Amino acid sequence: MPTKKILLVDDDENILTVLKMRLELMGLNVTSCDNPMDALNLFKDGDFDLVLTDQRMDGLKGVELLSKIKEIAPFIPVIIMTAYGKVDDAVISMKKGAFSYLEKPVDAKQLKDIIQRAVEIASIERRVSLERELWGKVISRIGAGLVIIDLEGCIQWANKSAWELFNLTEQLGAPRLPFGRELIEEMISSSKKGNFEYFDEETERWFLISSTKRPEGNEIAVLILDITELKEAQKALLEQQRLEGIVEMAGAVAHEFSQPLQAILLNCELLRSSSSSLDRKPLLRLETQVEYLGELVHKLTDITRYARKDYPGTEGIIDLQRAAEG
Repeated sequence: MPTKKILLVDDDENILTVLKMRLELMGLNVTSCDNPMDALNLFKDGDFDLVLTDQRMDGLKGVELLSKIKEIAPFIPVIIMTAYGKVDDAVISMKKGAFSYLEKPVDAKQLKDIIQRAVEIASIERRVSLERELWGKVISRIGAGLVIIDLEGCIQWANKSAWELFNLTEQLGAPRLPFGRELIEEMISSSKKGNFEYFDEETERWFLISSTKRPEGNEIAVLILDITELKEAQKALLEQQRLEGIVEMAGAVAHEFSQPLQAILLNCELLRSSSSSLDRKPLLRLETQVEYLGELVHKLTDITRYARKDYPGTEGIIDLQRAAEG
């Protein structure tokens, strides 16, 4: 085991001496103390990797010392020992963050294994915390939310942007991402990575979601970006492209119709002037319809926006009058 600094606390000097000797034989750097208040001051001034403390001591119980140590250094593992093992004490200690709760006399091999496992896990937790903090700062700069969820979809950690993005608040139990269960299950079932788009009907916002399972497989990192403005920009671009297509088509249609209509009008005029016996009523009706077509062709060249109107049997047609009004 690499040399680690251990703070050993017990108000029984005989037990303190024996335990210190055992720990040093394991290759550990041990600082012993028989007073829990003095031990707390030693911890504040030292750089310890683990605390091993008795539970029943005068001045400060082991679980009370545990709470104060966790306030100073949340990732330092604390192992509590007791000669008067009680289930309630063990439960309270574990809830307060104790790494383990052992009954005296402590088996040397068991103690060595627990200490080794404790410092290894603490090292991993410290590294993960630093990584989260670093990535949290980087991602917050782009206004993205970073969330760690468990396999039930409950939030284990979230950066500030994520809390603001979803207006999350502290609540009884672990808070959850405001996504449908279907999406959460899809993220959980993804073998490694998953990318999703999600529309929140309540807020009418679009989110781009990227999820990655942690190597241990029991947590999922979720990166969330609000893409509502991007979606609106895409929609506006599509509308613009649709309008440009309509205007170009309208211009081409107007050009193709213009010459035939002029030719029809010219022939109607020739027919009217060349024969006095010709029934003029049908001819006039024809000219009226051709002139109406000419007005429609003119409106096609004036189209400046996309407008639709209902028409039986279709999903709607272009409203030339409104489209030409701009």
